[in-house]
Amino acid sequence: MFNIKVKSPAVMALIALAAIVFIFISPFFVLWSLNILFPALAIPYTFDTWCAIVLIGVFLRGESIKFNKND
Repeated sequence: MFNIKVKSPAVMALIALAAIVFIFISPFFVLWSLNILFPALAIPYTFDTWCAIVLIGVFLRGESIKFNKND
């Protein structure tokens, strides 16, 4: 997908760490945006709501399973 050549293991580790942090922080960005757009919701920032946003994100990814019928 991406043709990035990084020679330093430290840079690779930093990029991997940044990606992992972004993955874990992004559901809180969704909660924050919903609270800004709809203040009446007042969704708390808890582990339960984080899990709920992750679950909604899994269902709304837009990917589908495709099977090849070469029988």
